[in-house]
Amino acid sequence: MPTILAIDTATEQCSVALGHNGQVYLQAQVAPQKHANLVLEQIQTVLQAAGLTRSDIDMIGYGAGPGSFTGVRIALATAQALALGLDKKVFAVSDLKLLVADELLDAKTQPGALGLACTDARMGEVYYALFARSVSGIEPVLSEQVVKPEQAVSAITTALAEHGGGAALRVLAGTGIALLQQHGLVLPPELSCELKLYPRADSIITVAQVQPPVLVDPAQAEPLYCRNEVTWKKVSEQKAH
Repeated sequence: MPTILAIDTATEQCSVALGHNGQVYLQAQVAPQKHANLVLEQIQTVLQAAGLTRSDIDMIGYGAGPGSFTGVRIALATAQALALGLDKKVFAVSDLKLLVADELLDAKTQPGALGLACTDARMGEVYYALFARSVSGIEPVLSEQVVKPEQAVSAITTALAEHGGGAALRVLAGTGIALLQQHGLVLPPELSCELKLYPRADSIITVAQVQPPVLVDPAQAEPLYCRNEVTWKKVSEQKAH
């Protein structure tokens, strides 16, 4: 496997991981609004732990979102800057996929098992996606989107009915699951366990080891916001738009 540097700053948790020679080195800290200060320090820490320098990195993966607008931009910009300086390629992984990746890709998980990821998008909305374990990795059943919780519940309920019912659901993750339950989502009792709330950079490496990443030039790297760009503009700009 190539040496992969992975960066994720899309949520309250800032994390960096390095995959090298079958080992994964991880730095992760829940530190809202401190990601810009933490991420370079974390990169240096994992490199030192592995006894490597930046020039030893073969490719860079980043959590593309959806999530905090600023957080997504930090991971993207950091990946781009490093890759440009090192003349390396980058690849993106959805943060919703990262939330369920480790469990869905576990050797004990059978093809057809489903993973539901949902995070609080603020403004009365949630980011959500439903994924299925396939023979080759993880495939989307409901792709990443941002909607009202009740809309998500309706779509998820329909999708579960079409894919074996609630019994097929094996993984729940994210800060938005409780919001879905408040709006009527009924979950199997055996899944009422402690949720994984935030994605982590080591899951980027997990995904890349199973599904070969799509590498692009740093200038072509893009975020996954889900929300329309106008959402992030000032009120005056929105009116002009």
